[in-house]
Amino acid sequence: MSTEVLLRQSEGAASKPGGNLQTAEAKIQSLQHLRVLAASVIVLYHTELQITRLSDGHHAHSFGFGAAGTDLFFVIGGFIMVYTQRDRVDTFGGFMYRRLLRIAPLYWLFTFLMLLVLVVAPSHLMTSGFEPWHFLFSLAFVPYPHPVLGVDRPFLFPGWVLNHFVFFYVIFGAFLPLPVRRRVLAASAVLLGLMTLRLLAPGEGRLLDFYGATINLDFILGMIVGWLFIERRVSLSTIVVVGVLGLSVFAAGVFEDVSGGDDRALYWGVSSAALLFVCVFVEKQWNWPKWRLVAALGETSYSVFVSHLFALALVTSALRAFRLFPILGVGGTRFVFLAAAWIVAIGVYYVLERPLLNRLRRRSPKQPRETDNRVAVGPPAEIPISSDAA
Repeated sequence: MSTEVLLRQSEGAASKPGGNLQTAEAKIQSLQHLRVLAASVIVLYHTELQITRLSDGHHAHSFGFGAAGTDLFFVIGGFIMVYTQRDRVDTFGGFMYRRLLRIAPLYWLFTFLMLLVLVVAPSHLMTSGFEPWHFLFSLAFVPYPHPVLGVDRPFLFPGWVLNHFVFFYVIFGAFLPLPVRRRVLAASAVLLGLMTLRLLAPGEGRLLDFYGATINLDFILGMIVGWLFIERRVSLSTIVVVGVLGLSVFAAGVFEDVSGGDDRALYWGVSSAALLFVCVFVEKQWNWPKWRLVAALGETSYSVFVSHLFALALVTSALRAFRLFPILGVGGTRFVFLAAAWIVAIGVYYVLERPLLNRLRRRSPKQPRETDNRVAVGPPAEIPISSDAA
């Protein structure tokens, strides 16, 4: 899920009145790295089911905390919306168009690919079934009961995450005319209101149960970190305290064997927000390592998210056919699954996602104009931050 955020570093312009402004642009490295972490943890979390199948049910799930990868994506999403929209004069329609342009095409493509697999080789999809309304609502990013599982999950199972993202975009986009601080407060109030209604009236409505889930807290925390990043500089001691608290909350979640459910945001959301806070403020006030390979993988993280279940299914079939699981063991099998997911995603990104997005963006309406509202970052020298099209 692309951050679409750039660091712009002025070289000497601040100290040379009248000098030409020369810029060097690079994406916020910490966000790229966090996206790689989130995607990898999600893949490892989903390998548990495949390993259980390969072991004929003898494997005990031991990676429940891998669900935290999804919460980290949500927190990053809240941060990015606040940050990239802080200096834009935008409309709700233009904002939603760009967000859907970013996530919908590849998701729709793999949804239809899933349908093709269901028609051609239904035995490979034990928990999938076709029901027209469910399929159409899945394409529209609206929760609808799964015909086999009975819960609100789309045809392409990971799409439930995108359903939450699109709803968040709608709420956030509705408050675009407001200044950043009020926008964050207003969007947070709506999400908290839905969470409160669900708490007061549990089970009263399927849509309220979905949109009022406590996972909304992830978006709120991400928006708060984004607002702080724009408005504040913090001390090293504050960064250390936040990091220690986040690590403690994460450890408590692992100890309590938290995975999904209503408790996830209290553990995984809070710890993810703390991790994001530490990383972006370290980069803002000091620096961050520029690892090109990791940054490049960060570009493909959305492709990993959309395609990894297909990669895991293919690898599972290969391991079973060649009887490699007893040789590799659980650890080796996880490594093979993770490597395969990233290899497939890299191919999807360069063959499908990037060319498709470039073609669609060339046909898109004109981008909204940006105001001069940069954020000073980095050590003593001024390094303003700007954003490109999100």
